[in-house]
Amino acid sequence: MNELHLWDDNPTTVDLLGFTSIVDTVVAALQSPSLNPVTIGINAPWGGGKSTVLGLLQRKLTEQSGYRVIRLDPWEFDDQFDVRGAVVGEVLQDLLTAYPDDGLQDAVNGLLDRISWARVSNSMSSGKTMSTKEELLEAFKPQARGSAKSLAGFRSEFAKLLQRPESLERLVVLVDDLDRCLPDAVVATLEAIKLFLSVEKIAFVLAADQEMVRDAIAVSLDATGRGEQFALRYLEKIVQLPLSLPRISTDEAAAFTALLLSERECADEGHYAELVAHAQKRRAQGLSPVLANMQDLSWMPPANTLNLASRFAAGLATHRSGSPRSIKRFLNAFALRTRIAERHGIDIDPSVIAKLMLLEDSHSKDFETLASLQETQRSSLLKRWQAWGRGDDQDKPDDVTEASKEWAASEPDLETAPIGPYLSLAASLVSLTAAASLTQQQLSWVGELASESEPHRRDALQQVLAAPLSDQQAVIAALIQRARRETDTDPLAESMVEIAKATPELCTVVSDGLWEICEYLTPGALVEMESSGIEELVALIPRLAEADAVDPAVRDYARQRRERA
Repeated sequence: MNELHLWDDNPTTVDLLGFTSIVDTVVAALQSPSLNPVTIGINAPWGGGKSTVLGLLQRKLTEQSGYRVIRLDPWEFDDQFDVRGAVVGEVLQDLLTAYPDDGLQDAVNGLLDRISWARVSNSMSSGKTMSTKEELLEAFKPQARGSAKSLAGFRSEFAKLLQRPESLERLVVLVDDLDRCLPDAVVATLEAIKLFLSVEKIAFVLAADQEMVRDAIAVSLDATGRGEQFALRYLEKIVQLPLSLPRISTDEAAAFTALLLSERECADEGHYAELVAHAQKRRAQGLSPVLANMQDLSWMPPANTLNLASRFAAGLATHRSGSPRSIKRFLNAFALRTRIAERHGIDIDPSVIAKLMLLEDSHSKDFETLASLQETQRSSLLKRWQAWGRGDDQDKPDDVTEASKEWAASEPDLETAPIGPYLSLAASLVSLTAAASLTQQQLSWVGELASESEPHRRDALQQVLAAPLSDQQAVIAALIQRARRETDTDPLAESMVEIAKATPELCTVVSDGLWEICEYLTPGALVEMESSGIEELVALIPRLAEADAVDPAVRDYARQRRERA
């Protein structure tokens, strides 16, 4: 049996998505004398390629004479008590390491002392450090600007420090995963940038989901009562140049998928690098599709790989975000499902599996209908369904949804394909009972509550909360089931928490459901759970801190909250 090829979630070191234009724009901004200092924001949802952009940017800047690049991941800091001090300390220590012969030792040590005294004061004020009355008085005594114990003069002293290394033209600090941090850590990182480190010669590039960062600021400053508008202005004050990564088009998603598949199929690394360079060249010339005119290459993807990639891209575009991460995850699911089918002795063309998986992923109700039929009934439905999808028949079969028309029109033709054994296998792998019993109204609510559109979720939530308890229970069960197929589970989790807040009888049901889908949760869901004030939901956080199946970011968040409790 062939080796099972899977893709990890790590940022790629090769530009497969045309991020070079974004990187070049950032480099041009960093070279502009009018932007000194500057903070640049790279905005995209989770899995949208932000870390890849930072990696490409770091590699390009490292080649620039006079540039020093530091990469920080605040959410990985051991010292979550004083993130602000940790950010400043990381920058100072790197300068000392990078320029050992420029006489920075005394100045750096002096600035580190100021940070240390600030930590002592914070630690004493929070009760984390035992202290006498005299020690407390000393820690909280106002210090003169020039005192080694004061942060008041830190910024001016840091500005002087950066002028000492003659070879340093620009210190660029790349900050990744800011949207994974606790709300207080987000604000502390931004404070370190704006209040202490934003001086001439320095630049910051923040890679984060801007909406999540803004929400974190609002949560951290909630006690001030300033609200979301203040959070928006707070972020705008810090980020002078915001850049958003473009949403991946269907053509780009197809090229990305084909390049991922080709990496596994091409035996020669040099030939694969030639293929990637060809795609990059065509993209730079504005030519589409980027994987065309490949006849002069040493190796080119076979037609079935390109066709499969196009089907994946078109199918995913109708339902998922089309992010690099979601594409990789779908490819992994496809590889696993194909391998399982092989081990069960099911002989079926990969393109057929791909089409059925897209139906299962994007139109679960229609998939359940297809899987529940006998072979003759299934063939009859597929004949009418696909004829309607292609436009050969104007009448939509009563058993399927309007949204499935594009899927039905796609290749391959399933009418005579031996899909029965595969459908039985798929039905045994995925529980279909939750959604199968839903009414059309309940299905509509579930779709809206899982939507990324906040107004849609809010309207659906009002209707669900006005419905009988039995309807609410059915909706929660369907949301739990749907979470296993979604790339972004935050809307689902938020909707479930809102239902629990309004309907105390369902708190335990929601709590059990969130635990059941814990491996699909994000830190954003934990923020919703914690802020709900519901005992059952808050109690989940310590359990998530010890759960092996959850995302590392979720486990880290849960552990941080547990330690602060």
